Amino acid sequence: MIREFRSILIAAGLFAALTGFASDGPGRAAVPPGGGLPSIAPVQASAPPYTPQQEYLFEIIKSRRTVRDFRPDPVPREHVMKILDMARSAPTSGNQQPWKFLVVQDRAKLDRLKVEAVSWFLEEYDKRMKPAPERLAGMRKQLPATMAKVLSAPVYVAVLTDSRSPYPPDCRYDGPLAAALLMIAARSLGYGTGFYTTYFPEERMRQFFGIPDRYNLVCFTPIGIPAEWPPAPPKKPLEDFVVFEKF
Repeated sequence: MIREFRSILIAAGLFAALTGFASDGPGRAAVPPGGGLPSIAPVQASAPPYTPQQEYLFEIIKSRRTVRDFRPDPVPREHVMKILDMARSAPTSGNQQPWKFLVVQDRAKLDRLKVEAVSWFLEEYDKRMKPAPERLAGMRKQLPATMAKVLSAPVYVAVLTDSRSPYPPDCRYDGPLAAALLMIAARSLGYGTGFYTTYFPEERMRQFFGIPDRYNLVCFTPIGIPAEWPPAPPKKPLEDFVVFEKF
């Protein structure tokens, strides 16, 4: 996975270099610090640690958040397309590019999905957890309000991969890589996202949206301006994850 993570950062760096996007407020783009296109030349040992443009990119990645409540402000079509253009720039096995992005903006359809998703979740929760009747009743009462927030964004994207691509087993890598760049690109424009899976099971979503059998669901992500940005969750020390040379 280290190779895949490096690929995300490389592609994200190309995104910053090629677009020059930054955010000076929710949903607004600005030129990166220092103006013009940022340099992506390797940092030399004798140079200052990082350029302002590089620091900007790192901050965009660090400030990405999973958002579960949104303002209704519309997301311009050009922003949606730019975000998806960056998503399709992700690394991909053999350049197979197996992605398909189902964009959903129809509020009536999302409101129907809200009702269905509550039903799907409760059914699965009851089957897997076998909760006490009072606990199930409490979940049934609480979940509609939760789902109303989860589905409050103006735009949703079902990130899909094509099982008929040249290297189908590698879609399990290619799909999340595209989703990661989608979220970084959205954050650079001031939008929140989320890697939603639990509320939106693949087979149910396939039926609801008429998704052909050849496509597999990676996640269902919102794109929108957060009602408020969630605080940064606690992170383990970097040293807990890094091993040099061998174990």
